[in-house]
Amino acid sequence: MHRKLIKAPHRLLIRFSAIWKKRFGVLPMRESIVDLTGWFESPLGRALLKEEQEAISDGLQCVFGYHLLQLGISGRLDLTTESRISHRFVLHPQLEDQLYKDNQRLGALADFNRLPLAAESIDAVLLHHSLDFSQSPHHLLREATRIIIPKGHLIVVGFNPWSLWGLCASLARIVKSQPRWRFQYLRLGRLMDWLKLLDMEPIAVYQGFFRPPLPQENAIKHLHWLECWGKRLRLPWGGFYMVVARKDHIPLIPIKPAWQQYRPLRGLAVTRILGPAPGLRSHFRLLSPR
Repeated sequence: MHRKLIKAPHRLLIRFSAIWKKRFGVLPMRESIVDLTGWFESPLGRALLKEEQEAISDGLQCVFGYHLLQLGISGRLDLTTESRISHRFVLHPQLEDQLYKDNQRLGALADFNRLPLAAESIDAVLLHHSLDFSQSPHHLLREATRIIIPKGHLIVVGFNPWSLWGLCASLARIVKSQPRWRFQYLRLGRLMDWLKLLDMEPIAVYQGFFRPPLPQENAIKHLHWLECWGKRLRLPWGGFYMVVARKDHIPLIPIKPAWQQYRPLRGLAVTRILGPAPGLRSHFRLLSPR
């Protein structure tokens, strides 16, 4: 009886947590992709992408290499056009009917938590709201850092919960059940801690979209002055943040000594003693005492 009384509150908490996640938690990424792909074509989505594109283009100026991978919540977007890296490709977990026609850079279909790439093979990776709509963001971040070469770069774009966007999203999350508002409330400080644990050093932080997420196009244009003042004063309450991090892991390759290259000189290696040479017998007789 005593054990049942102890287990009952624990079971209630588990059941309440399951109900809360089902109603307000992050949905599977496939459901979020269907909703957000069309939402990025709305006036609010286009305004957000415009500000994010400016930040990404600025952050890519210090990124060099041979291979650039984009992992975004929408496979139709190509946000790496300003990069100097020639080989740019996109991996996405879902293929739509019009996706291949709109984006010819789609490399393959892949699960973000199990990337089909070798370790330390990509120079730069762009995560465009992938952590926000992932049910296991820490695992996705660890998988992205795994494939980055030493001194490679990682660019993370995510929603800022401490902003007007985060406040309005919290209210819309209670009223509506659309996947676009049910994202991870990943703070910038928490992301910094995760990056340090994965040997990633943040070198630049950007913030933008200081306006509230209003769907009316006229209201978005009228409140553009908030964007100008927010960037000028460098306020930490932007609707999105972008972090550029560099991988500080230095690989150590042990160098084995090649013993076969070191051959002894002739006359210095003694393998078998056969006795004194014939010409030295008279010399030894002169030196030997009698």
